[in-house]
Amino acid sequence: MTIAAGDTDYETLSAEQTVSLASGDGLAAALRRIAGALPEAAALNAPLDRYAWVGIGGPADCLVVARERATLVRAVRLAQQAGVPWRVYGGLTNVLVPDTGLRGLVVLNRARQVRFDDGCRVVADAGANVIPVARAAVGRGWGGLTWAVGLPGTLGGAVVNNAGAFGGEISRVLTAADVLLPDGRVKPVSPDWFEFRYRYSKLKAAGWGGVVLSATFQLRPGDPERLAAKAAAYTERRQRTQPPGRTLGSTFKNPPGDYAGRLIEAAGLKGARCGGIAVSEHHANFLINAGGGTAADFRALVDRIQRAVGEQFGVVLEPEIEMVPDERPPGAASSSSEPERTH
Repeated sequence: MTIAAGDTDYETLSAEQTVSLASGDGLAAALRRIAGALPEAAALNAPLDRYAWVGIGGPADCLVVARERATLVRAVRLAQQAGVPWRVYGGLTNVLVPDTGLRGLVVLNRARQVRFDDGCRVVADAGANVIPVARAAVGRGWGGLTWAVGLPGTLGGAVVNNAGAFGGEISRVLTAADVLLPDGRVKPVSPDWFEFRYRYSKLKAAGWGGVVLSATFQLRPGDPERLAAKAAAYTERRQRTQPPGRTLGSTFKNPPGDYAGRLIEAAGLKGARCGGIAVSEHHANFLINAGGGTAADFRALVDRIQRAVGEQFGVVLEPEIEMVPDERPPGAASSSSEPERTH
């Protein structure tokens, strides 16, 4: 189903319910009502570590796993209407969820429809995984996403972060996107709207509440054998240079004219640990959950690296990952240790 700005064919809360949720019943009651409106997709007090690439994270007050674009939009609009805090994630491949979890509504985008059109054009839901789309493009002899054949995460996340590797960037092939705005409207936008720069779009900036729903990419015809060979070389290089295991990918952005991994290694921190999190011996810009790691461990190691590199080289390492701040008081947790289904 295609959703355009101004669509009204979504069931919403009544005016009476909205007043009750926002002012009378409190956050917990509001989330129960929202979950009740999405019984096949929602769970209360749902652990997030099982979804996170690094295997870390406390529970979401309410989790919606949206397998269709319509479900995602409806969940966000209900939260907006009720005044409930909300956020949308794709694969949680580069997001550090705090040990105390996330307040409000969390939506995981699993909408993954992809269409390969004539003229080397790809139209995909934002929840589609990057790797199979990139590999399918290579299989068709289409260039432009070959660099992404080993990139974890979703296309929506790739757009938000302006993901790139091996000299390629997602912003170079993006031609259009549909974005869910903070006011609930769906707006078609051009690449300029995102204000892309290195590993950045304005949706990554604090204060922006928009969500990428779908994206269109213009690829180019190429020689299938050469593209396949290049894809194999990129995959081999990634496997050779990047560590396996539970990580969030590159932890820090490369500073101008240098590499974060080189600086961390030169600071003597290869193999350094905080609790269950360790600096990879394979590549120092990767932090590994070696077993039993927590978000607190991860943050402590990030802080230690930043201090050491700053003191020794005068370089401020900026995180490439998203580290969500704790939203609950120390020792606080959700009301139940078990997830609560609403159906």
